[in-house]
Amino acid sequence: MAMTLRLSEEQTEALRRKAEAEHRSMQQVAQAAIDAYVHQPTPLRRQLVPAAELVGLFGDLPPMNAADFRAEQDRYADTDAYFDAYSRAGDPEDAQDGE
Repeated sequence: MAMTLRLSEEQTEALRRKAEAEHRSMQQVAQAAIDAYVHQPTPLRRQLVPAAELVGLFGDLPPMNAADFRAEQDRYADTDAYFDAYSRAGDPEDAQDGE
């Protein structure tokens, strides 16, 4: 499939230098970079988490009804805050070592 890729002057020059150093075409270098990017593993925290695992992690928390949550929604909508289910579970590598 043909496509147009718009690069900045700096990106174009860096691609040209890399292609010359590797004795390959700019297209080959760009395709290799795209292949490397799209085939890299997804970071653990971005993978889907099975519901059973979530229940195991958070089953001890008290339930929150939807009305209470909506009443406090501004508190939970902090754009600087984030939630990572794996931070509660600990480092997955540590868990493997302890098993």
